[in-house]
Amino acid sequence: MSIALDEKKVVNPWVFHVMPVEGEDDKKWDLHKSHTRKHVHFHTVKEAVKAAHEEAATHPAHIVIHALDGHAYREYDLA
Repeated sequence: MSIALDEKKVVNPWVFHVMPVEGEDDKKWDLHKSHTRKHVHFHTVKEAVKAAHEEAATHPAHIVIHALDGHAYREYDLA
């Protein structure tokens, strides 16, 4: 006798950190995807957050925006 199980694969969300940095060409915001070495610099926090949304596309994600002193001042999930 076989039993059919409705198994759902658990998908861990990607975590993106948006941090202020001193960058080249006045690019002041760094977008870093956790567990990677990828860092991309942007002129504004809005551009960095938009890039995180685009990279995540339909994958679950969590975005953390950091202040100059390093603390997280805003966090939210993408569905």
